Amino acid sequence: MPVRAVFTPVVCLVLAGACSPSSGLTDAAAPPAVVMRGVRLRSFEGETPALSGQAERATYERNGELTATRATLRVPGRTPADVTVVSAALMEGHLGTRDLVASGDVEVRTGAGMVARTPRATYSGAEQRISGQEGVQVQAPDYRLRADTFVLSVPDARFTFEGSVHTVLESAHD
Repeated sequence: MPVRAVFTPVVCLVLAGACSPSSGLTDAAAPPAVVMRGVRLRSFEGETPALSGQAERATYERNGELTATRATLRVPGRTPADVTVVSAALMEGHLGTRDLVASGDVEVRTGAGMVARTPRATYSGAEQRISGQEGVQVQAPDYRLRADTFVLSVPDARFTFEGSVHTVLESAHD
């Protein structure tokens, strides 16, 4: 799931202007600009929605960093049915770079019914891809798979697996 262009919530963009520090310098020990609970997230590429989701809690820092807990993001593909859903215990990103790192029981679901689980995944919004280097387990309608690394191109929902890859084909009629 791409990380750079995806995690720019509208709520935070609106609050960023209202909560910017009064001086050019900020204290590293300063509290976050905004702490939100029960947050709905939306990101746009110009006028086009890039992703949406929700988080139990989100913290926006004055430097543009955003941290969300128990978060779920929906990234649209080429058609409305091609939505990729990413959920994790923790998602950390930056509004300026539009990159995101998800960690803690990360689950990636594609519109085709594939579910990938990994400890950590990185999303690049500019490339619209999700990648992981810490192993992945995949359950799909007719197979299961384990691999060392993966890359998912969100626009075409194409997974690439590398390293040690183990696949088990299953019958659709079991």
